[in-house]
Amino acid sequence: MEQLKFKLDSFEGPLDLLLMLIRKNKVSIYDIPISVILDQYLEVMHSMKEMDLEISSEFLVLAATLLQIKSKMLLPKPEDDEDDGTDPREELVRRLTEYKKVKESIGFFKDRQNIGSSMFFKAPDAIERPPAELNYATLTPENLLAAYKRAYQKLERKQPPPTQSFQGIVGREKVSLRSRVSIIWARLKTKSATLFKDLFNGVKSRAEAVASFMATLELIKINKIRVEYSDNGDISNPNVYRMDDGELDISEFED
Repeated sequence: MEQLKFKLDSFEGPLDLLLMLIRKNKVSIYDIPISVILDQYLEVMHSMKEMDLEISSEFLVLAATLLQIKSKMLLPKPEDDEDDGTDPREELVRRLTEYKKVKESIGFFKDRQNIGSSMFFKAPDAIERPPAELNYATLTPENLLAAYKRAYQKLERKQPPPTQSFQGIVGREKVSLRSRVSIIWARLKTKSATLFKDLFNGVKSRAEAVASFMATLELIKINKIRVEYSDNGDISNPNVYRMDDGELDISEFED
């Protein structure tokens, strides 16, 4: 049998009745005087019986909960009670707090339930597009081939160019340090001194120039040559002298 739900002028349901009694007694929801509230709650249930209203199980369950809380607060707690220090009203306070929040939110949504009910909107007009006019006489194999070529060329422009396209534009030239040491040493073998700028004769790229300079530093480091400024004060083009007439082990240098 479906239970009856009561909605009177003052309260609706057991929790609503309990909140009404708390407000009537002007007590805090977090410090409920259970004895007073329970007596008033039972009086309301008695009056409901006098009006020949069938009391739902929800009211009876809450009444039993209040009686249990009252008994726990009146009876002394045993020494070995694990719940020592816990307020028996804590769970009831939590339920009432959540129910109160729900009740307060009802008014917020009730004031907004009819927003837009007096507004009317015009549906967008359906715009009919004219049918496409196709000239099938132009659909020749030649035109189809030309359209394919245009689409393919457009696709090629979107793709990155192949690596071969950058050859000669972007790249790194590798020059062997060992080869530049060999060339410089061969020049100094024919004469004991030369100008510094003459060491770069025949250089065709920046990579070769850098490798020649590094080769000169390596020869200075192993005491095969020395660099001195000329007596005329020109520091931009010093003289390079061979210091050793012996052989040079080229394999000691990086390739």
